Amino acid sequence: MSENWLQTYLVEAVQKQLCTQIHCTTCGAREFRLGVLNALAMATDQPPQQSFDRQSVVEIARALAEVQPVPDELEKMEDAVRCLLFDLWSGLPFIDRDVETILDGTWAGRILRGMQEHQKATQEARRELEEYEDPVNVEKRREEKKRLKQEKHQERLALKKDRDQLWRERPDKMDSNE
Repeated sequence: MSENWLQTYLVEAVQKQLCTQIHCTTCGAREFRLGVLNALAMATDQPPQQSFDRQSVVEIARALAEVQPVPDELEKMEDAVRCLLFDLWSGLPFIDRDVETILDGTWAGRILRGMQEHQKATQEARRELEEYEDPVNVEKRREEKKRLKQEKHQERLALKKDRDQLWRERPDKMDSNE
């Protein structure tokens, strides 16, 4: 197996400007994704696959651990690696642990950690929004707002009552009525 097959493929994909957008609604980054599988097949002398299985995930992760960023194309390389990591990340703990272990301490591993942190932050924000929009909490906020408004109104009425009382007791008021 060629040591740098994935590095070579990623550089070529970036130079060809293949789509690496994770949720591309136009092409689904299909050419890039199938290209990775074809490059893997050529590197391992295996028939090409149409999807990722556990063995291909592990092989790609091993190759990805050796990939180094290309300074001139850093952002595009990161996008390509991010797209690839998105496909490798299965949601199955035993496979994901293998990928994490293989990529630990590498450039791709740092990208994976950033993706995981982003996912956690997104999930937390979504949870907070759901909690905020929960009908029970909405009603509590509405009632609290109503209570505060009522308190302020009562304070204003008390101040007005005091002002009115002072106005009635003013000595010059009697002079003006005469």
